[in-house]
Amino acid sequence: MGYSSTTFEEGYLMSESSVSARTGGDYDRLISFLKNLALVVTIVGAVPTAITAYHAYTFKVPFSQVPQRLAQYDLWVKNIDCQIEYKALATAEGTRVDVGACPKTGDIALKLSSPDGKAAYQWIAYNELQKPGEAPTSSSFIDLLISSARADETPKPFKLAQGMEVVCQAIKGNSVVRVVKEGGKCYKELFSPIKGAVEKRDEVACSTPCS
Repeated sequence: MGYSSTTFEEGYLMSESSVSARTGGDYDRLISFLKNLALVVTIVGAVPTAITAYHAYTFKVPFSQVPQRLAQYDLWVKNIDCQIEYKALATAEGTRVDVGACPKTGDIALKLSSPDGKAAYQWIAYNELQKPGEAPTSSSFIDLLISSARADETPKPFKLAQGMEVVCQAIKGNSVVRVVKEGGKCYKELFSPIKGAVEKRDEVACSTPCS
């Protein structure tokens, strides 16, 4: 009857070889996992950039302005039901600034109109103006602008003008439709909050709906 024998040295070498094989396999799996993880992180990190690039291409706005323009759209949605009383300032060059505030949110609405008929809207969120410890006083911001126009030290090129009146406004898709009354006449405007500009403006009857 024969016996198979293995020396201590042979057993040690076999054991060491087995451990090395297992260790090498674990190392390869770890490297593969880290590579896959790095790829996932890269893809996830690129998603916001891709979304911003998509918005820039879709709405034809500079890449760097996309966050600001989307924030403006959100402010329009937030304040779409506000009845804003605008007060206006005009310059000798024909530039006009209409300023108003939403009574419910305190957000400030600005409209800048140039002599060639072009116009742009801009919202200023109230939380960007509020100082620690102060109560909401958005109307005082408007009064400050108007009172400064009345002050003796105000430059002569500035004067008060009749404020714009909003007859109605509504959001349609990515645009805002509004009928405004200026100088006794009404105009229907198609405005793009994303682009920040009035794209179309026609004189209409003051009873024209925004729907």
